[in-house]
Formats: sequence, C-alpha cells, structure tokens
Amino acid sequence: MKAHSRLDRVSDSLLESIVQITGQRDRDSLELSLVKTLHELIASRRIVLHRIDYVQGKRHLLPQVHFEHDEYVLENLEFDEEDETSPLLDDFPDFLASLESRQMVKCRCLCDSEECSQFIYPIFGSADRVVGFLEIDSANHDGVNHKLVGGFLKIYHNYLMILDDSERDTLTGLLNRKTFDNNIAKITSAYRNADANGANPKGQLRRRQMHTDWSHWLAVIDIDFFKSVNDRFGHLYGDEVLLLLARIMEKTFRHNDRLFRFGGEEFVVVLEPASFDNAWSVLERFRKAVESYTFPQVGKVTVSAGFTHIRSDEIPATVVGHADEALYYAKHNGRNRVCSYEKLIEEGVLGGEHYTSEIELF
Repeated sequence: MKAHSRLDRVSDSLLESIVQITGQRDRDSLELSLVKTLHELIASRRIVLHRIDYVQGKRHLLPQVHFEHDEYVLENLEFDEEDETSPLLDDFPDFLASLESRQMVKCRCLCDSEECSQFIYPIFGSADRVVGFLEIDSANHDGVNHKLVGGFLKIYHNYLMILDDSERDTLTGLLNRKTFDNNIAKITSAYRNADANGANPKGQLRRRQMHTDWSHWLAVIDIDFFKSVNDRFGHLYGDEVLLLLARIMEKTFRHNDRLFRFGGEEFVVVLEPASFDNAWSVLERFRKAVESYTFPQVGKVTVSAGFTHIRSDEIPATVVGHADEALYYAKHNGRNRVCSYEKLIEEGVLGGEHYTSEIELF
C-alpha cells in the first residue's frame, strides 16, 4: 500500500510538471518552467539552460535561465556584436563534445567546493539542429534521473515547435503580429524597470554600458506601390515579392534585430539597442538592398520606412503610431526613403498629425 501511495505521488508530480510546462505561452516562461520542473524532480546542485547563437560563422554559448543556491534566474542573455568577450562554444570542450555527438556528456566538476558530476544534454530545435544545452551539476544523477531529463527535453522540444509555429507568419516565416505585441510590451516594461532602478534595460545581462543615446528602435517598412504589383502580375507573384523581401530582411539586419510581418505588405523591425546613426544606417542598408534587387517577373521594387526610438513612457500603440507618421511622410515625399520621426519633429515638418491624401500610400 505504501509503495502504491508513493507511486501515486510520483505520478501526480510528473503529471503536474507536464501540465506546468505545456501551459506556458512564451519561450522565457517555457524555459523557466523546464528548469524549475527538473530541479523539483531530480537531485541537482545547479541547472543551466544555454542557447547557441550562430553568428557570422561563429557559435556563441549564452545562458538563458539557471537554478543555483535555491534561486531561479531568468538571464535571457543575448549576443552582443560589440562585445569581444562573448563566450564562444569552441572554448567549452565538453559542450562541444555534446554538440558533435548529439548525446549527453558526463564530466567532473566542483559544486560548492565539493566534487560532483556535470551532465550536458543537447537541446534540439527545428530540423533536429542542436540549438542549446541543458547543464546539470549533481552528486547523485542516476539512470532514472537520466530518463526523466531525456523525457522532459523531448516534451520541451515538441512544445517549442508548437510555439514556433504559432509565432511565425505562414508565408514569410517572420515573426507575426501576435508575437510583436508580446515583444514590444516586454521591451517597454524593461525600460520602465530600468528607469525605476537606475539601470540599463538589460541590467547586468548586457556587458556593454548603455549610453543615453542608445535605445531600441522601431521601424515600420512598407513596399511602395505594392497594389500595382498584385494588379499587374497577380497575387502569386505578389506573394513571391513578400517572401523574397523577408529573405533580404533576414540577410540585411543584425542577428538580434527582430523582424515581423505586420500584415499585408507592411513589416516591422525592432532594432537592438543602437545609436541613432547606427539605426539609420542599418535601415538605409536594407532600403538599398531592396532597391538593387531584381524580383523575378516583377523587376524592381522599392520600400519606404519610418522609425522612432522606443520610450518607457509610451504604450506600444503610440510607438507604432510615431513610426507610421514618419512612414506616411516618406510616402508623401518621394517614397524609397527612410525617415525618422524624431528628426522630422526636430525639423518642424511633422507636428504629430497623421497624413491622409488621395494618393496611393500602399
């Protein structure tokens, strides 16, 4: 009877853990739930979930969430292109061995000055690509625990694929409008917390000091005369233009810039913290890349863009509205150009009004 009761308790605990993991609706919560679940089910001193960032032929190892000393920390550390000390995966031979073998690797480590074992499990993403690792430091990690970890990593993988499908635009593969709302809300919230605590929006997680002229930027991008593309060549070629434009975006923008299809021929980019000049430069680079590209059957296509910096005291709708006003100005004044909301205000050509006209904007 006692054995049966213990089995019931274990079964209830496992079921509750699965419910907790599959009840999450974003990646941060999913990762945190996985680490919490595994800590509660197995004996461990330390658990860390790492992500691999593949950037310009190099692989960077970035901690995302960890448990240590009875504390859960959601790090969500991102690769910083200007930080030369960003950890390279090649500098961690045990993690590299797990990546190459695609299996768990066991090694020795110190846990609070005591010798224990370290277990490194590969985490698989789409197309069975290794996208990260789960690191567990434990003095007592037996075969049962190994099976539990393997099972929960499979559940995590399956649910991650479901989340990925729900976050992506079906045609272009870019992030969708629903995901945009969640992302922009997190950024403005981070800035509000930073203002309250006197820290930069990433706190200690970004090694680069956040200067006063560095911030996230939001750009709204629209294809010029896209309606005429659909009218002249049909929606099939119109869809191909949208798909190819998305590929140009992925090649042009930086690794941590977030790219969204906002709807129709309109796209939104949330730029990682940068100066005004850098933000302008990357948007101009994209505009020129589109201008120089020859689209099959359609030929030449151009885009217009309006951008603004993201402030902590503004709601997401206001931020998008400011970028839209800059976009409307670009559309009214020649198209195929990038306009800054702040610059237009400073120059006195925008007074906060919304542009309306009989000319075709989109």
